[in-house]
Amino acid sequence: MRWLRGQTIRGRITLWAVLIAVLLVAAAAFAFRAGVDTIVASSTHTLLSSNGSAFESAIRQGTTKNFSPAGEDQLLAVVDPAGKVVTSTLPDSLEDRIARLTRLDHGLRQVRISPTLQYDVVNETVPVPDGTWHIIEARNTDSGQDVLNGLTFVLAIGAVLLVIGFGVSTWLVSGLALRPVSRMREQASLLSHSATADTLPVGPARDELSALAETLNAFITSVRSSADRERQMVADASHELRTPVAVLRTQLQLAHLSSGDATALEGEITAAEGTLDRLSNLTTNLLTLSRIEAEEPPPASSGETLLSEFLASMDRAIVLGSTRAVSVDFSNGRVKPRIMVAIRPVDFAGLVDNLVANAIAASPRGAAVTVTLVVSDPWLVLTVIDSGHGMSEEFLQVAFDRFSRGASSTPRPTGSGLGLAIVKAIVTRSGGDVDLESRAEGGTSAVVRLPLLGG
Repeated sequence: MRWLRGQTIRGRITLWAVLIAVLLVAAAAFAFRAGVDTIVASSTHTLLSSNGSAFESAIRQGTTKNFSPAGEDQLLAVVDPAGKVVTSTLPDSLEDRIARLTRLDHGLRQVRISPTLQYDVVNETVPVPDGTWHIIEARNTDSGQDVLNGLTFVLAIGAVLLVIGFGVSTWLVSGLALRPVSRMREQASLLSHSATADTLPVGPARDELSALAETLNAFITSVRSSADRERQMVADASHELRTPVAVLRTQLQLAHLSSGDATALEGEITAAEGTLDRLSNLTTNLLTLSRIEAEEPPPASSGETLLSEFLASMDRAIVLGSTRAVSVDFSNGRVKPRIMVAIRPVDFAGLVDNLVANAIAASPRGAAVTVTLVVSDPWLVLTVIDSGHGMSEEFLQVAFDRFSRGASSTPRPTGSGLGLAIVKAIVTRSGGDVDLESRAEGGTSAVVRLPLLGG
């Protein structure tokens, strides 16, 4: 079968179809020929039996002295109970075998005289009080064999033509069926050498090829989106990293110039460390965002695990808030330990940390940040509310984009502009959604909804 591997799909389909057609046609021809043989044998037996019916009637009536002569072309012999041939029109070659013929059973038997001469013979027995008579009927098989040979020849020719026609039809039909594949291959070849946004053609028929084209188009779209994100990240990273790197280079150059002034040198080194921290934080956030967007849907985490991560984040938030004179109030009511959510514990902690850190940074000194974690079937809902001045409508539309930062009037820190992008990526991977809204009474609320997998 190795040679089949080098054939096209169309060629393999045609070859297998022809092979199956040969087997089916051969089986059908064999069965038909066997049926014809059975019918011919039954007809021959009936015909030969009818040839001796007059003699059988005479024997049963006891008028065996003068039998009526056999009909024209009838080959038969009547043998009395003593084994004497009373009348016979059999050829000499059969008369010589009368003793053996009378021992045949009632069915149709073939007696071969020579390689080219054969007879169909029926031995009919007629029991009477005086003993058992035998009526031997025979027929030369040449005429019947000629008909069967002719039928076999016609069947063979018909079978060959049928197989050829089946093969040609299969070749044409498979070509038509695979034409969409050729178009898809041509389009895929064009796509690989162009930067267009085209996809593979989807035929009007709702069949397996259409489903394949749709699946491949979804894959192409996903690959393009991933490539676009990668290019965008490279472009954004290049742009964002250029400034801190330039600043760090300048600070190091100033440090060299301040080598004779210990106080100035220490100030430049401290400033360089701050720039380096910002650069490190930016790089870490970029890697985190890239990991989250590239990974498969995360495994499920239990409510007990997420609650533990939430409480740990609140501990960190209280410490962070104390450095800015911002209090953090939190609650975690109705969170069942056995619920399941499709999110990694470390990502859930990062989500909470980012939102709460942003809320603390946006709140003025002496204000408060409110954090709640509740189950509102079928969601796990995290809400973070700050006491700042809110966000502009323009910024809310791009808040989750990479490197998006509020205007200078916005009390939120500029930061790296990746915190909310990381939050959005985590929530999206978990199948949830996140909303930001400026509150009428002041401040901003962030609401994260994560779907429950079970409870």
